Amino acid sequence: MTTRTESRSDITRETKQRRTVFEEPNWLEIPASVITRFLNEGMALRWIRITLRNQEDYQNVGKRTGEGWEFVQAEEVPEMLHSSDVREGGRYAGAVCRGDLALAKMPKELAESRKDFYEGRSREMVAAVNAQLMNSSDSRMPISNNSRTKVSRGKQAKFQE
Repeated sequence: MTTRTESRSDITRETKQRRTVFEEPNWLEIPASVITRFLNEGMALRWIRITLRNQEDYQNVGKRTGEGWEFVQAEEVPEMLHSSDVREGGRYAGAVCRGDLALAKMPKELAESRKDFYEGRSREMVAAVNAQLMNSSDSRMPISNNSRTKVSRGKQAKFQE
């Protein structure tokens, strides 16, 4: 007969600590090395939809290229070729694609300016909706916006063990 030196709870705790968490792979994830290399070159990356319902999405591609996005060619990202498709011919010849999306690049300053523009536009639209809502308020049934945003720092989350 053998005697145990560890309790069952110690063994269970060790087993729980050794488990790895499975996460579904994100097929749109761009490797960190590629992002870093392009940022060092002053370029931002993103995926652009090139087909919609198995037909070329000329409207979206035209809009994005008009904003300044250019398609990334296969020779620029050799580390992504094992998990990506490279278009052989047509408008997108040499472009790195995954499904109906193609990888595109834009100068970082232009991408940040574009992001700031659309964030400002979104804030203005929310403010306009709130202003219109308050204008239509009736004294018999007033509308009030009591929403508050609170940011707290320095506290650690505590969970039951």
